[in-house]
Amino acid sequence: MTNKCKRVVASFFLVFCLPMVTMTSVANKNAETKSATIKKVLYSSIVWVESKGNATARSKDGSLGIVQILPVMVKEVNRICKAKGIDKHFTLQDRLNPDKSEQMFWIYQNFYNPKLNWETITMSEMETLARKWNGGPNGHKKGATKHYWKKVSKLVYSDLKSKGILV
Repeated sequence: MTNKCKRVVASFFLVFCLPMVTMTSVANKNAETKSATIKKVLYSSIVWVESKGNATARSKDGSLGIVQILPVMVKEVNRICKAKGIDKHFTLQDRLNPDKSEQMFWIYQNFYNPKLNWETITMSEMETLARKWNGGPNGHKKGATKHYWKKVSKLVYSDLKSKGILV
């Protein structure tokens, strides 16, 4: 290949290919940032509805912590961890630890919502997630969880709108 030909190929790459790679990289980063923001907003909205952010909140029904976890939920998350080969085991006391509570929340959500794509998530899918948290694996089908979603969705919508994200 001649030097002139090499310069033409190099120029073509710099003018046409490099900007495309950069644009794709930026688009991927934006999608990752958006999906991370949506997850954070949904979780923080659920935290607010469940406990107003109080890591030591206690309910009459035995729920504890920032996302009000029942003993049966700890047992279920441990079952999921064992079934999925996740090297974690939670105790009842872990419900009072915000980090461990969040881990339990996402293990549960990932198990019961395996096809969820955070880059294309809709409010309807967020509703399913929230209502399953409130009412169990079939919570999204229970009328009793509609009021819960109404409270969560107000916070989700408001927070996402303030961040310029529409879903």
